[in-house]
Amino acid sequence: MNREELINRIVEEKGTEAIPALLDLLVNEDSETAHICFDALLQMGEAVVPLLIEKMRITNIDPVSRLYLADLAGEIGDRRTVTNLYEMLKDFSDERSQVVIYEALARLGEGEKVVGLLSLMLSENNDSELRDQVIMALSSTNSSMAVKALAELYGRETTDKSTKAFILEAVHSILSRRYELKNYLQSLHNGREITERLYQWQKEN
Repeated sequence: MNREELINRIVEEKGTEAIPALLDLLVNEDSETAHICFDALLQMGEAVVPLLIEKMRITNIDPVSRLYLADLAGEIGDRRTVTNLYEMLKDFSDERSQVVIYEALARLGEGEKVVGLLSLMLSENNDSELRDQVIMALSSTNSSMAVKALAELYGRETTDKSTKAFILEAVHSILSRRYELKNYLQSLHNGREITERLYQWQKEN
């Protein structure tokens, strides 16, 4: 029996009683095991939140594992974790880690509070991996400011084809939740071009 089968068996047999053990495995084991535990915990949804909050309060956990907790909080979508995410943010100085937490906050309805910082990161950073991470985080903000920042990046001469495709996906994600922002998008200098590209992108995908 492999690890995934073992964890699934634990979940099936113990249900929510498995939450403490899964959270411990999430922060103490290798990345493969952590991903399996993450998915299992995500399936349990809000039942995880009280113990998740307790775990988020512990600061002497490996930083990468703490980011797993932040990501899980955002994916579950329970606003009880918002305060803990803001507290966690104080412990991370590197932008890549901060973006993970900003994205989680955006998913929890804090998009307007983090979109300014994310937009600034997007405009000032040339690191392609961080840029893609920021684009993804912006797509969770549901904000007109995010649409503007993404449109500006799309219009840069230095923006390559793959990044433009990623931007289209992010804009589509925002518009799927806030369709009224389509008019705002079209009011931007390259908004109509992006709208046309979006239409083509949707047909192809």
